[in-house]
Amino acid sequence: MSTSRIASRYSKSLIDMATTSGKLDAIKEDMEMVSAICAESQDLRNLLKNPIVKSKDKIAVLNRVFSGTDTTTQEFIAYLTDKRRENELPNVASQYISTYNEIKGIASATVVSATPLSEDAMGKMKTYVSSLLSIKDIELNNVVDPSIIGGVLVKHEDRLLDKSVSKELREIRKQLIYN
Repeated sequence: MSTSRIASRYSKSLIDMATTSGKLDAIKEDMEMVSAICAESQDLRNLLKNPIVKSKDKIAVLNRVFSGTDTTTQEFIAYLTDKRRENELPNVASQYISTYNEIKGIASATVVSATPLSEDAMGKMKTYVSSLLSIKDIELNNVVDPSIIGGVLVKHEDRLLDKSVSKELREIRKQLIYN
């Protein structure tokens, strides 16, 4: 997801605040929750984008929705809302997580499979991908896409490892057509 310069700047400020207060990990967990809730709730995204709703009303709703978060997170969300940048909240959360992972040396990759992978299979994939990319600490996300038929796709930054059955079928089809 492309983030705006606004989101990048606000997330950097939040990282700085979290670092100085020693709450880097706690706020990362909060930002994961913020990101997940914003992704799930269309009503919340509509509220964040709505210019008619007053800031104090938005802050009241956001405080209820994110009541389980750290006070620093709640104050930051209120600050964003006061500055009329609440629509950037999902992007700020995403950028914060990305920057946190950079700071901690954690890489993130996506494994696309035709069916959900078991815990054991994810463990083996994590070992395989970390050795393949020469990265010690990696987080894997499993995305299910039945269209690949079988096998896996591994996406990391700008790299793609396609070991899917659908790719193999495309290759066989090309050979049959052109030979």
